[in-house]
Amino acid sequence: MERFNIMWTGGLDSTYTMIVYSRYDIEIQPYYLRNGRKSEKYELAAMDAIRELLLKHPETKAKILPLIVIRPDEIPDDEVVTNAFRGIKKKADMGSQYEWIARYVRNHDIKGLFYSPVKPICDASKLRKCLEDNGGVLTKTNCTGRTYYVIDMDNATEDLKVLFGDFNMSETFDLTKSEEEKILRDMGYGDIVEKTWFCHTPVLGHPCGYCHPCETTVESGQEWRFTKAQLKRYAQHKAGVPEWKVRLGSYIDVLLHRN
Repeated sequence: MERFNIMWTGGLDSTYTMIVYSRYDIEIQPYYLRNGRKSEKYELAAMDAIRELLLKHPETKAKILPLIVIRPDEIPDDEVVTNAFRGIKKKADMGSQYEWIARYVRNHDIKGLFYSPVKPICDASKLRKCLEDNGGVLTKTNCTGRTYYVIDMDNATEDLKVLFGDFNMSETFDLTKSEEEKILRDMGYGDIVEKTWFCHTPVLGHPCGYCHPCETTVESGQEWRFTKAQLKRYAQHKAGVPEWKVRLGSYIDVLLHRN
């Protein structure tokens, strides 16, 4: 049985990838990076709920294996990957998670691990921009007939080859968040869409409205995910109000049950 390895966060983009591949007679091995983010318990709870719904869904054919949790302090050093990441970092504002995961897959000889970078409607996807600026991608089709993307190894920089050469990019690469949502709802997965998590700095269990994922979620046309108070915080953040002040207001809104 073919195995598909998927990085999963409980967010819409990676959950889209989990869902579309759950409909094939394959094994899915999900991976999750745990590095102390404030959102981790909400992401893990979302994945638990989504997994349960997927296993009950009539279209699910895949065997979904238990989640493998990656912890950066358990990953061996790899000077080649670290130097490549530093080279990319000089040209693009990339998060350290990409170095950690690249070291992990090299150490465990994992090929074709799926990332799910979304097609932004604004300049929001750091990963996508990095891929395009350092050599671009090629379109492929796998055994399920679905499209995916890989690094153009003939034109990519050496650093990009090292850092992302072992990864696949999901079909989300050519979809916006609103397109993902429509596709999933049309396929009958609306309940799962509403279980996905996106905020990196939640306030007492509620989306903050102003972190980068909240910002991109609003700007992708998914205002339905936010209360009026959270959208107000988003607007304040965009207007340049200091973050401490915005966050304090968020706590007050939650504690006073102001929606």
